[in-house]
Amino acid sequence: MTYPLREGSHQAPQPNLSAKLGARLRPSVPALVEQAVDGIRRRVEADSHHLDPEHVEAIREAIGTAVHTFLDRIEHGTDAQGRDVLARTFRSFGASEARHGRGLECLHTGMRISAAVAWSRLAQVETLERDHVAALGEAVFAFQEEVSTAASQGYAQARGAGVAALRRRRSRLLGVLLAESGTEPEAGALASLARAARWRLPEHVAVALLHQQESGDTPAPVLPSDVLVDLERVEPCALVPDPEGPGRSRSLERSLRGVGAVLGPTVPLARAPESLERARELAELVRTRMVPASGVLRWGDHLTELLLSRDTELVAAMARRRLAPLSAMREPQRGRMADTLLAWLESGFNANEAAERLRIHPQTVRYRMRRLEELFGPDLREPTKRFELELVLRARRFLGPVELESRRS
Repeated sequence: MTYPLREGSHQAPQPNLSAKLGARLRPSVPALVEQAVDGIRRRVEADSHHLDPEHVEAIREAIGTAVHTFLDRIEHGTDAQGRDVLARTFRSFGASEARHGRGLECLHTGMRISAAVAWSRLAQVETLERDHVAALGEAVFAFQEEVSTAASQGYAQARGAGVAALRRRRSRLLGVLLAESGTEPEAGALASLARAARWRLPEHVAVALLHQQESGDTPAPVLPSDVLVDLERVEPCALVPDPEGPGRSRSLERSLRGVGAVLGPTVPLARAPESLERARELAELVRTRMVPASGVLRWGDHLTELLLSRDTELVAAMARRRLAPLSAMREPQRGRMADTLLAWLESGFNANEAAERLRIHPQTVRYRMRRLEELFGPDLREPTKRFELELVLRARRFLGPVELESRRS
């Protein structure tokens, strides 16, 4: 009779194994299984872990089933139905291990120990010819692989289903925290959702909106496990717990390398929708290219741009009023004079520093400033008017020639 070989190999003729081998080993199965279980327990305890009684019983039953099935094959042969039953049994075992958050190392260890003990006992009760030894060794090897493959299939399938289910629960929790339901959840219900999603409720959070940068095909980001993320939303986003915590900023930068993101302000957990709205404001400036897309952009670093973009008509009205002395100039010249005036104000009226900012000669700055002082007069020294002037000049640098807004309209 023959035994199943590894997938992809050819079934080669083997000498028949005596059915007496199985019969001789059958009485030793209980002791053999216990030796395997003891070996597993010692190995686990050596790693400072512990096997609970329920897990020990599941392992004992699995190894016992495997040993009895192998002996049945030696005594009576096997067929397709028998292989299907074995596969279902160990797929079920692998799935159970995955659902309990365990690996398959205990099963693999038990199978190796069982084979070694069986071989030792067999050597004591039976003198095998060389060709029988080779056939038995191939049979043991093939059977171990058959069991391991079935268990691994069940494990992978259950683990994949578990990951998908956890992803769905986390996506639902994210939607609740961002108030997509329109109602604020009760504390008890929120805590229950968080437990199901395996997520610790933090005190403070920030919302990050993600977008693909123009650099090309970038793999989906792999964010830290405590970050709620949903890339399937219309607005792919992540909820970052404790965003001001130690190392969090560097962690986000690494995780989002190659992926653009705008990060809203840090807020208490109950106000997560507010962080989302603020992130949307900055994302709109990125979309319209008012703010260059570059790595992780933080809402708090772009408050001036956000403020000036909030009401461009109001800013344009102020610009027309404060920049009226430049109205007679053509746009190229008006732009150069406006840039020079802003650099001068930002430099504390220092022509040399302003020249460095503009990368021009200091004499050019001084020449332009004499002309600007003639045009603006004492307004350049009056604090309130100077503040408004710098504000509209910054808006001009950010939004373009806003003083022409009415003409564009």
